[in-house]
Amino acid sequence: MSERPTAHVYVDGFNLYYGALKGHTGRKWLDLEAWAARALPHCDIARIVYCTARSRGRANDPDLHQRQDRYLRALGASGAVEVLEGQFKSTNVKAFRTPGAKCGDCGAPTGQCSCGNSFIRVQKTEEKGSDVNLAVELVRDALTRPPAVALVVSGDSDLQRAVDIARGAGVEVLVADPRNRGWALNGDGMRRVSPAAIAACQFEETVTLPNGGAVRKPAGW
Repeated sequence: MSERPTAHVYVDGFNLYYGALKGHTGRKWLDLEAWAARALPHCDIARIVYCTARSRGRANDPDLHQRQDRYLRALGASGAVEVLEGQFKSTNVKAFRTPGAKCGDCGAPTGQCSCGNSFIRVQKTEEKGSDVNLAVELVRDALTRPPAVALVVSGDSDLQRAVDIARGAGVEVLVADPRNRGWALNGDGMRRVSPAAIAACQFEETVTLPNGGAVRKPAGW
């Protein structure tokens, strides 16, 4: 009997969250180990890498970072998922008003604004480093300890070069675009990010940690 092929799974955490989890109660407490096994039932999964950045609380959501911290602790509890962290950057920038949008000062639509200002100041938040971390890990593994199969969970076309290098090294690269678009990132095949599969692969309400403690699913998740 032949051995089952080994697989590595590389997850862009923000791409997965905004593409398939945000706004859906019952999906966010996702057990990546269980989901990966379901996505690759004929493989032995040797590595799961989850690339993300630590969020910060906002005025309209001050507990955001606490919920994320709970999830990252739950992910790391079994030792099956490696969490690689980038950076979360927040800056105040000026941006053009959306055509027709009302001014926050005088209430008039753009073009009729008595303030005479076509710009507004906004807080821009960006996650930095996740795509780079994912690309580096994918390429490094392909060149030094290649799995038979690599599953890239992202729809970020910036990863295409890394996918191409891994394929050129003989790794079968499958893509799971959280938005199921089918065109943003090209590999040897695709895996659909099914809402039903995500809902079926949730952690228990309480996850036991290696130190004997526990972390509980945030309310509303």
